[in-house]
Amino acid sequence: MKIIKKSEYLLKLNNIGEIIYRAIYYTIWVTGFCGIPLFMMFFIIPSAGVERLSCNKIEPKIASCELSRSTFMGLKKGDLTSIEQVQGARLEKSQTTDSDGNPMTVNKVFLVTKEGEILLENQSADDANSFNKYIETSTEELVIKQDNRLFFLGTMLFLSLFLVIGFGVMSSVLRCLICETYIFDKDASTLTLKKKGIWVNEFAQRSLSEIAEVKLETIYRENDTLYKVCLLMDEGDRLSLGGSSNQKEQQKIADWIRSYLDGRSN
Repeated sequence: MKIIKKSEYLLKLNNIGEIIYRAIYYTIWVTGFCGIPLFMMFFIIPSAGVERLSCNKIEPKIASCELSRSTFMGLKKGDLTSIEQVQGARLEKSQTTDSDGNPMTVNKVFLVTKEGEILLENQSADDANSFNKYIETSTEELVIKQDNRLFFLGTMLFLSLFLVIGFGVMSSVLRCLICETYIFDKDASTLTLKKKGIWVNEFAQRSLSEIAEVKLETIYRENDTLYKVCLLMDEGDRLSLGGSSNQKEQQKIADWIRSYLDGRSN
């Protein structure tokens, strides 16, 4: 709570500074919490799809193949590539490290043709073995399909949990972002209370004569201490003017209110 206007006859306080700080803080927090998963999803969606390799024998140990790829969860069809005179598959293993620096093996599968080699990006060592067995023995059609849509869909659903949690937190925060204004008016002898928020719009007035005492309360919490300025009313109820961990600031507000109600000025 801050004093935003003070004169001999008028004292006005509100918590707009606290509202702005909390809004910025939680906006940054939610943006980071939700932004990273959302950013990852933009990379996942285009790469998810199906790669299909279909082959037919044209000679005892030579096949003619077609390679097709789809992206964007299989919705966007890629070009159909014809690969002639395929004689076999070659598996290439290379050593590298993962993001944590641990050693790992990367397998690459190439189709060997009379004109050179063609890389199959998503094929495994088992696929290479199946293709070579097909070239050596089988006369039927061979279809090797790699469908990663289910994996990427599960990953997207997992990332979506972060979005749901983040937006849920933001929704709860927005409900709590209520601007409170207290206007002490000597001319009208009233205390005007205004509360405005997304789901809150309250207005009330009390007589200054109802205020019996201005008290600074200390609330001890687990990790810090909160200081609250409270107005004790004649009827036994109390009005809390918000709290802060800054004791000097809250003490200053309490002193200003007492000084104003007593007709004194600092």
